[in-house]
Amino acid sequence: MKNRPRLLLALALLPLVNLSAQPAASFEERLRLLEHQVQILAGENADLRQQLGWNDRAVPVLPLPGGKETKLNIGGFLQGQAEFGRAADPRWNGVKDRIFFRRARIYVAGSFAQNFDFKAELDLQGNTLGAGTGQLARANEIYINWRKYEFANLRFGQLKPAFGGEALASDTKLFTIERSLSSDRLTDGRQLAVAVAGDLLKKRVSYLAVAANGNGSNVSANDNSRFQKSARLSFVPLATASDKLTLGVDGLWTEDTNLAKSDLGLAGNLFTGRRAMRGADLLWTHGSLDFNAEWLYGTFRPTGAVPAAKFDAEGWQVTAAYFVLPAQLQAVIKSESFDPNTSFGGDAIQSTTFGLNYYLRTEDIKIMLNYIDGRVPGSGTDGGRLVGRVQLVF
Repeated sequence: MKNRPRLLLALALLPLVNLSAQPAASFEERLRLLEHQVQILAGENADLRQQLGWNDRAVPVLPLPGGKETKLNIGGFLQGQAEFGRAADPRWNGVKDRIFFRRARIYVAGSFAQNFDFKAELDLQGNTLGAGTGQLARANEIYINWRKYEFANLRFGQLKPAFGGEALASDTKLFTIERSLSSDRLTDGRQLAVAVAGDLLKKRVSYLAVAANGNGSNVSANDNSRFQKSARLSFVPLATASDKLTLGVDGLWTEDTNLAKSDLGLAGNLFTGRRAMRGADLLWTHGSLDFNAEWLYGTFRPTGAVPAAKFDAEGWQVTAAYFVLPAQLQAVIKSESFDPNTSFGGDAIQSTTFGLNYYLRTEDIKIMLNYIDGRVPGSGTDGGRLVGRVQLVF
């Protein structure tokens, strides 16, 4: 052990010996490489400071999770809109040429290590096509989700019912500016509900089942102590690099009291009675072509027998979208029809939409232009309406 100090000294000097043994050119190359790496780090540090708004005078205040969540996101989107022309369908009755925000939403979402997700979204514009005044901010999508099992996620909150493929599609990813009239009139909006959803067979099959109050958004009361029930099943029979086909079927069953339902011939546009709804849809992507279609059908049994003790309403839409310039410029054509009462002939509301979508940065920055040629039986104000939108997702 008396030679231990010499051994330690030799080990300490070993790197210097090895370095001195290297040729001069190798040492200079290493020095230049080190200087280059320092320059890269300095540049990245400057970029990061700029992104954070950090200068030498003040340190930025960064938002931090208030709880113990492992992930926290803040986001939203804006959809500014301009409209000109006639009422292509009843949704634009009495609406003049205008500019407005169709939607302006902001949300906070996150997750916990214990398999819980959450989201709280605020809509600042009221989310309506009507010529509203004094619209106030209101809650939109809010939920708590337990996701331990892929085949059974349990969710509680303000949710969309499991009915209508177009209705369930994201507002930021539609091929046309507005959904079809049949989707607006035959499906229901978000409402307080509980849901179970899951993926099966390597995500080839998905399901969603929802039980809700049935009163619409931001209503904590239940109109008749019964719950609206809806269910949806989707199947992906084809999924390759260039082709994907998704088929969906769904239904909704409920008993309503004074539920607002327009364009069905109801007294005061309020429905009290029983509804049974069903639908089917498909979405096919083939290279630059996207094709989707949907059929919706509903049986209404109003307690007041107005417009009849029982009547059926039906609607459909077919949409084709093709990228003229890959991932940048997309041409769209859509044909749709809504029949508020299949017992009568000649009362179907029809329209054709011609559109262009320009993607500056995928869906994050998108400009849309639609011309809607509407045909409303008995109306003297139907015809063409030009609608433009700019969308920013943040």
